[in-house]
Amino acid sequence: MGLVLLQQTLLMFFKMWLPIAKKAQKTLKDYFEINMNTTVEKRTIWDASKAVMRGFLIQQNTIKKRKQNERKDKILERIKELEKKLRSNPKSQPILREIKLHQAQYSKLINQEIEWKIKTMKQKTFESANKCGKLLAWQLKRRQKLNTITNLEIEGRSIQNPGEIRKCFQRYFKKLYTQGPQDETEMKRFLEKNGLTKLSEENRTILNGKITRQEIEQAIQNMKQGKSPGPDGLTSKYYKILKDYLIQPLMEVSNEIMEGKKAPESWKEAFITLIPKLETEKTQLKNYRPISLLNVDYKIFADVLASRFKKVLNEVIHKDQAGFLPGRHMSANTRNIIDILELLQTDINTKAVLIFIDAEKAFDNISWKFMKGNLKEMGVGLGFENGIDAIYSEQKAKLIVNNVVTEEFKIEKGTRQGCPTSPLLFISVLKVLLNMIRGDGLVEGIQVGAKQYKLKAFADDLVLTLQEPESSTKRVLQLIQDFGRVAGFKLNKQKTKVLGKNLTDTESERFQRETELTVVKKVKYLGVNITAKKLSLFKDNYEKCWLEIKRDLDSWSKLKLSLLGRIAAIKMNVLPKMLFLFQTLQIVDKTECFRKWQKDISKFVWQGKKPRIKFKILTDAKERGGFALPDLKLYYEAAAFCWLKDWLLLEDTDVLDLEGFNNAFGWHAYLWYDKAKINKAFKNHIVRKAVFNVWTRYKDLLENKTPRWLSPLEAKARKRTNMEANWPKYWEILERDGDNWKLQSLEKMKDKVRDWLHYAQIKEVFKSDKKLGFQVEKSKLETELLEPKTKVLSKMYNLLLKWNTQDEMVKSAMIKWAQDIGHNIMFEDWERLWTTGLNFTACNALKENVMKMIYRWYMTPVKLAKIYHSSDNKCWKCKENEGTFFHLWWTCPRVKAFWEMIYNELKKVFKYTFTKKPEAFLLGIVGQNVLKKDRTSFMYATTAARILIAKNWKTQDLPTLEEWQMQLMDYMQLAEMTGRIRDLGEERVEEDWKKFKTYLQKYCNLAEC
Repeated sequence: MGLVLLQQTLLMFFKMWLPIAKKAQKTLKDYFEINMNTTVEKRTIWDASKAVMRGFLIQQNTIKKRKQNERKDKILERIKELEKKLRSNPKSQPILREIKLHQAQYSKLINQEIEWKIKTMKQKTFESANKCGKLLAWQLKRRQKLNTITNLEIEGRSIQNPGEIRKCFQRYFKKLYTQGPQDETEMKRFLEKNGLTKLSEENRTILNGKITRQEIEQAIQNMKQGKSPGPDGLTSKYYKILKDYLIQPLMEVSNEIMEGKKAPESWKEAFITLIPKLETEKTQLKNYRPISLLNVDYKIFADVLASRFKKVLNEVIHKDQAGFLPGRHMSANTRNIIDILELLQTDINTKAVLIFIDAEKAFDNISWKFMKGNLKEMGVGLGFENGIDAIYSEQKAKLIVNNVVTEEFKIEKGTRQGCPTSPLLFISVLKVLLNMIRGDGLVEGIQVGAKQYKLKAFADDLVLTLQEPESSTKRVLQLIQDFGRVAGFKLNKQKTKVLGKNLTDTESERFQRETELTVVKKVKYLGVNITAKKLSLFKDNYEKCWLEIKRDLDSWSKLKLSLLGRIAAIKMNVLPKMLFLFQTLQIVDKTECFRKWQKDISKFVWQGKKPRIKFKILTDAKERGGFALPDLKLYYEAAAFCWLKDWLLLEDTDVLDLEGFNNAFGWHAYLWYDKAKINKAFKNHIVRKAVFNVWTRYKDLLENKTPRWLSPLEAKARKRTNMEANWPKYWEILERDGDNWKLQSLEKMKDKVRDWLHYAQIKEVFKSDKKLGFQVEKSKLETELLEPKTKVLSKMYNLLLKWNTQDEMVKSAMIKWAQDIGHNIMFEDWERLWTTGLNFTACNALKENVMKMIYRWYMTPVKLAKIYHSSDNKCWKCKENEGTFFHLWWTCPRVKAFWEMIYNELKKVFKYTFTKKPEAFLLGIVGQNVLKKDRTSFMYATTAARILIAKNWKTQDLPTLEEWQMQLMDYMQLAEMTGRIRDLGEERVEEDWKKFKTYLQKYCNLAEC
């Protein structure tokens, strides 16, 4: 109860933060000024500061509650007094009247509180409805049963008593985190023999330097808001708001830890929340994943250590480990597996197994002594060792089971899942095992020339790819057992699965008998269903995923979402699922499936009705007037280019040798010189075919001249099983010859070519490439794909999207608007509307109205008459003229009078006159007529008017002045609340509505707004 009360207190406090921010800052400043220069340990001072601030927050909340309740309490007290008097004089009318008066006052106060809650709910809807965020995520998520554990199966007994359930969990995890006896001598010998190589002096310096203010500040900035706090109840927002007063003392505490002093006592504490594993039986204790809720100050310190450790590990951890390091992605693992299966499909004489290792509670069983000994063996340095030792010793935790906190127990092993250093420490420990497997001659990996492909890992998700299945597997199991004995790594043989390739039934049975591992037909690895047969890959992954998405789309169709809301739903819940497959499984060689997916998405977006806006416009970027609906085909192709990048750069020879194991020519020969037409076998590979098809679709668009990245040396070299790296590109072997280009001489290129014949072939191909011309400047392919290290997929998607939608640059709606208003609207004005004009509000409903106006969304009598072959096409308002779009919105006499009224009111608001133009009132293309400082209120005013017209669309009614004023007042209140919540500054919030408030006071007799 204490934790819940504190968290509620903190939540309420942050809502009223601004008025008391200075008081909080002063409290912290005074506290640290008084205490930091005393003889008391800084870690104690730090922990005490949190207690002081918790007391301060509770005090402020009590004061606020007291003020809120003071008036109500007085009224209730007076009612009680009057009721006492009434008992002695039951028929007294004055007392009865006074009681009723006070009851009415009390009801009014209660109603005001309710009104405020309703207003805050409206504000949340105003700001967050129909856009990507928590509100939409809550609407879309499947309604599941509460995550309450009501039943456990223990040794055949069913346990349903809540107290007993808590005790079972506590016993289980207490036992899990208890470290058994360890042989330190054996551990030391093991690490001396198999430990990691020493770090360089440069890397040690990175790890052991003094922690700086900038590092602490960056760690605070990295903290996501809305995450559950640790046992101290202080959220990341507390640190973000008060960082100027917290960074210095936290930095001093952190540096003392690096010098060898102890960490604050509160850093040893944690709450452990239990997350049930997907697709498992929830009555089993082992099927719950423990996630540690740690104090934010602990996580800030750990994040600094993790940021440093990442830089070092990225250099020393083999690229076979793809987990938790910058620039690495799980797609490398799935790509490797598919390429190996393709190789084994061709080389049917090679018997092989793919072993998908499952470790029992991998993160929770790692020995601290082994982990620290491994760091010492790596030579991480004393400072970093001290930092890790301080947070991985004397840990204690309490479980949260069904929202009830259990008794405390000690933790003696494992890396905390929730700690920023946890995955990095784990992969540094696992690296010892992976090095052992890689370096063992008795373990035979899949052979490609002189190379062996033995393993891939993503954190603890390890897959082994082995030839000589029986002997290699037995040796691996022995290595895992040796490693596990000292490190705490335990193989779960029941859950470890094996895919066999080119094995007979007899060989499979013998393998299972000898190794005690299970051979299966399908395995789920890193979220991808892998089978030995490539034909099943699409069905088991893409088709299965889309069936689930279709079910979701059908379910979401029943929700009350707007057009932008439905598009946001696709972006939030459909795109991530498909993008995951696009990045990890490049196997789609036909485009029919994209048309089917587009059809299903279109049906959801338009609710089964005929589309009113072209699909290309829907998918275009917002800054070009689009709606940013994801185009799945383009996203797939962008992901294909990320795989193609290896073929273009020719740097990762491990990927290129495996993927091109049976290539007859160099990679660039296929990409640029059309060798795929000669060597038909090139496209008899599931990955090569899919990726190459994407390349052929865009080759001419991307490179219309001979590209700089092309390597004629690689293209013309005799193909070897294991290719060389660092092939020179055209931009490295050409030189200027006046205004032309010429190939460098044989003398200059003697270190780059294999022999004189190789040079002669290059010279010959240079002549034909010269006819096409050479790309002098960097192409888009280079700047968007080859050079960037991050955000490559989004860069390529934006490039492909721009090309795909370029025929919609001048949209038909723009032409129709020009015809209606009688003059062209400059393209720059349209661009300004799309890029900045729509930013006048946080409300998607208002933005959607502008977009609907741009694309002439609303059905008119003329259009309906054509659809239903009716002769009645008259305006719904005047009943006289044809009901065209522009007539209904502007030229109809009755509508014209309405806009004249709005125009006159706006002149009163702004206190100056301006030209009444249809593009300003209907589209928000304001121009210079309205002053810049008045444009926000102008946009709100005209949008409010349009929304009111739309509400009365098929009727003769038109909004009244009072309705427009009330609508605008409502927007004003919600916009101001949103501005204050977003901390935009009081001056800016007030400035947007200052003139409108003056107008209301003067013309509407409102004393205060």
